[in-house]
Amino acid sequence: MLKINLLPKYIYERRKIYKLASIFGVLFIAIVFGMFAWWFMLGNKEIILTGQVDEMELKTSILNDLQKQVDGEKAKLPPVESKVKFIEDLMAYNLKVPQLYEELAKYTYARILYKSVTPAGNQLTIQAHAGSLADCGRYLMNMYRATHIFNSVTINAVPGWSDSAGAAQGAGQPAGQPAAAEPSSGFDFTVTCAPVNPISAPAYAPPGAGGEGAPGEGGAPGASSPGP
Repeated sequence: MLKINLLPKYIYERRKIYKLASIFGVLFIAIVFGMFAWWFMLGNKEIILTGQVDEMELKTSILNDLQKQVDGEKAKLPPVESKVKFIEDLMAYNLKVPQLYEELAKYTYARILYKSVTPAGNQLTIQAHAGSLADCGRYLMNMYRATHIFNSVTINAVPGWSDSAGAAQGAGQPAGQPAAAEPSSGFDFTVTCAPVNPISAPAYAPPGAGGEGAPGEGGAPGASSPGP
């Protein structure tokens, strides 16, 4: 069967134009939709990044506050270290004094009564009571034998003692001899010793106070106490 197309050609051209327009319309809509989706994604990403920036700024602020706290705590360290050192020195001092007393007791004659024993740096002062010159002499001879404790020993206020004016005798070297009778009730006398290892009471010096305090001025316990 023979088909005859009597429609003009421009009708077919219009159909092609409609198809092309439809294709371009779809592409335009797709492009617009894609751009809208891209803009929406950028907006969400901006919100996320803004939140991250705010979080980082908050963390930075917290870190700065922590750093200030650390700096403040570091500023407290020198006074604390000074106190710790003072306490350690004080504990060591309070151990040295009893050790000295223990050694002193070994060389103390049994009939000698100690009234006070006062260590002060490179000097040990003993206030004692003796019932007789013989007791005092035995005590002094014992003290002269303690060469590992004292470099020198000086005795004063002994009645009738020819060397009682206070001349220092080296450890192991006896002093003068008794020259007169002693009181019947006994007598008090003073012994001054130079320890081989001087003992000084520690003094607390706060940081920035202008230097260390003088040894022996800290008022540490044990600076003056009864003898052994």
